[in-house]
Amino acid sequence: MTRIRITDRLKALRERAGYTIRDFARALGYGDKFSSYRTYETSYKKEELPLAMVKLMVPLLTGRGEPPITTAEVWNLAGLTTGEAVLGMNLGQHGRTDPAQINGFADRRPQRQPGFPRGMTGSLPEAPAATTQEDEPARSSLRQVSIPEYDVLTSAGPGSVPVLCAPQDGLKPIEHWSLPRGYISAFAESPEALAIIRVAGDSMEPDYQAGDRVLVDTAHHTPSPPGVYVLWDGFGLVLKRLELLPGMEEPRRVRIMSINPAYSTYELTLDEISINGRVVGKWTWK
Repeated sequence: MTRIRITDRLKALRERAGYTIRDFARALGYGDKFSSYRTYETSYKKEELPLAMVKLMVPLLTGRGEPPITTAEVWNLAGLTTGEAVLGMNLGQHGRTDPAQINGFADRRPQRQPGFPRGMTGSLPEAPAATTQEDEPARSSLRQVSIPEYDVLTSAGPGSVPVLCAPQDGLKPIEHWSLPRGYISAFAESPEALAIIRVAGDSMEPDYQAGDRVLVDTAHHTPSPPGVYVLWDGFGLVLKRLELLPGMEEPRRVRIMSINPAYSTYELTLDEISINGRVVGKWTWK
């Protein structure tokens, strides 16, 4: 029988628990450096994960998903089992080895003792510690979304800045805004794809003023339903209201509108524009 790789097992549990890679990495203490965690799901070569790492995963994964993830499934990532076959053993006689640092985690897995099943060492894994104030930052990160702000001005008037605004375009954030996940999820299916940029120009007044910060869902690239989008129209990066015109011809035509009546409406085909995202919110200061 083919043995399932540890990378695939970890990914399956993480997805079953409903975490994105970014969320799970933050909960484990990686902050925004989720690519460091990603190696455990892609290129990690060992058969078992570091014990200290798995210990952090136990309270994060147990009880989540369908069917609910069991504690035993999580501990098994470290090669440990808690089955009935070992409950009667006198495990307290065996000590632990000195911890070793593995990939940034202190691996406290003791040496395997004679007579123990594979993966079971000289003592049962410690029960997950009760939640403390030190655990709160990790749990808090799951309740918050960190949204990057980019130094890109969308021209709410004649376009002039040929720069895209999606995070995958390689721009470096100038700031991060933390918002409640439960609140922001009502406006975007993928909170991790949100970005914040500022508006320039007056063509979208009075709804969007120069200097306003707008929240853009960069995962939304089709102008349906009609709404306000950030797009490259061939002349610059602009903020406009888009509406697909009826018809079956390809490529589809799009009506590009301003709110300020001083600006004309124009039409382009979908292959003549590049939609960076849909505006799902803005900040209003009183």
